[in-house]
Amino acid sequence: MMIMKVICTPLKASFFALILTIVTLAGYAQPEYKFKNATLISGTLNQAGSSYRFPVVKTGVDAIVLINFISPDVKIVDFDDNANGGFNDAFQPRLQAKGNTSGYAEFKITFVRAGTSISMPQSEIPATSIDVDGSKTARDSMFEYDEFMIPGTYVLDYDMVGNDLRFMYKPGSVIGRNVKGIEKDLIDTVAKEVMFTVVYPSTSTFTIRIGLDNQRNGAETRQRSVYFKRFTYQNSFLPATNLTSFSGNRSNNTQVVLNWRMNKQHSYTNATIERSSNGTSFGTIGQVAVQGKDFSSYNDNSMETSSAFYRLKMIESSGKVTYSTVVYIKGDASPAGKINVFPSVIAADYANINYTSDRATTAKIALYDQSGRMVLSQDVNVSVGSNTFSVNGLSRFNTGQYIMSVSGNDFKHAQQILITK
Repeated sequence: MMIMKVICTPLKASFFALILTIVTLAGYAQPEYKFKNATLISGTLNQAGSSYRFPVVKTGVDAIVLINFISPDVKIVDFDDNANGGFNDAFQPRLQAKGNTSGYAEFKITFVRAGTSISMPQSEIPATSIDVDGSKTARDSMFEYDEFMIPGTYVLDYDMVGNDLRFMYKPGSVIGRNVKGIEKDLIDTVAKEVMFTVVYPSTSTFTIRIGLDNQRNGAETRQRSVYFKRFTYQNSFLPATNLTSFSGNRSNNTQVVLNWRMNKQHSYTNATIERSSNGTSFGTIGQVAVQGKDFSSYNDNSMETSSAFYRLKMIESSGKVTYSTVVYIKGDASPAGKINVFPSVIAADYANINYTSDRATTAKIALYDQSGRMVLSQDVNVSVGSNTFSVNGLSRFNTGQYIMSVSGNDFKHAQQILITK
């Protein structure tokens, strides 16, 4: 976000400040962690290798931010800029990139016990990149991006309709990059099309790269903002709520069978089946009418033997669109009896279970709490090969460790998971 200077008379300035306050408050939501009043505790101001402490980001908790790395021809102008708009409670580094430079500053954020350097794991850390915008003209362009390093377990959410961002998945990271180059006037939480949220469960630290792709000849200085709160997106990347289950299996080398169930009171008219080779770019492969049904299925006879991702685009009678969970079907043979629950740390209402079987049979999916009490069960039909089942309704359980299992007459396989709120 580039902040523009405005020359005003005292009366105009007061009026402008009032309007700005009203707009800002309309887009303001209290964060779960407040990043204010940072002090340099080691290293050189705004240089790689330096560390800063944000005191009392939450009761009894400080945050230490280490500048891990700064790309060549990129510099940090202000480590935490609260003088040019945005939110005082957010982490807002101000970066400058020379002309024709794409680069970033990498920050490692660690939550510690207040007044110490002792790591303090948090039940979850929600980090929302806001105002990831840009500026595009016929002559040149500038785009902002944020890259969150992922340890293997995380939740990503954003608005899937009318979004200005493109998401790219790399080994060990996910990148949200502006591609439309539309400049936003303010840093706020109203423009959901330039926001996305990453939630890290059960950790004390995470790393983020805050970047600029400056395709202009001159230097560009931009204020960036990371706000520590979850947000609700109208067309959320997280799954449709009226789907009670979505599963799939590879019945042979060339056919994938997808099955799903819906609440009887649903208002869906059609389900569009989408497939992807990388989990990011999906294309339509079919459509099924589902009005008045509580069960439906689709066979993908694509003759492909490679792994694939599937999701459902659920269309309601009002025209509203929501999406299912993503089901991953492996193309290669996996050892029989292997179970994989993903995500293993669950901050949403659902989880996927992938189970490889050497025979067709019936099985029970069960969830056990720490006392060993079964709190959820679901009967499923298992086919030979890789099977993926979606389990919903997990948000009603308390935060804590659980065991998810798949069992039959002569087998039982289990994996520990964590449910967070």
